[in-house]
Amino acid sequence: MTKEELKDFRYLKKEIELLDTEIRTLGYDTVSDTVRGSDQEWPYTEHVITITGIDVEGHGVKAKRLQRRLERRKEDLQDKRLEIDELIGEIDDSLTRQIITLRYVNGLTWGQVAAHIGGGNTADGVRKRCHRYLDNM
Repeated sequence: MTKEELKDFRYLKKEIELLDTEIRTLGYDTVSDTVRGSDQEWPYTEHVITITGIDVEGHGVKAKRLQRRLERRKEDLQDKRLEIDELIGEIDDSLTRQIITLRYVNGLTWGQVAAHIGGGNTADGVRKRCHRYLDNM
């Protein structure tokens, strides 16, 4: 597994969050049309009447399409998570395992990773340790 594949995992998680938000906030489209009608009383003058409503059918189609895309992305995420778990399980060094998990699985910044690990580690130190390990794989 490369750094790019690990980064893709983080981006896939973000994409799933965006799709989830889009589904939750999906609004209805307003549609309108015109019909011809006449007054109810004499002289029955014909005129145009505008009717307006919401597109319930179109909303359902959009929601289903987004839901299918979300399910596909979640399946991709689960597959990548299994690969990453296998990779992390093969790492002998506990500190390196923690760094990779915090950075790529939990999505923390390098500064947050260093703070979480503690022990005087800096953001640059944990980043370099991670990159060295991944470059030597």
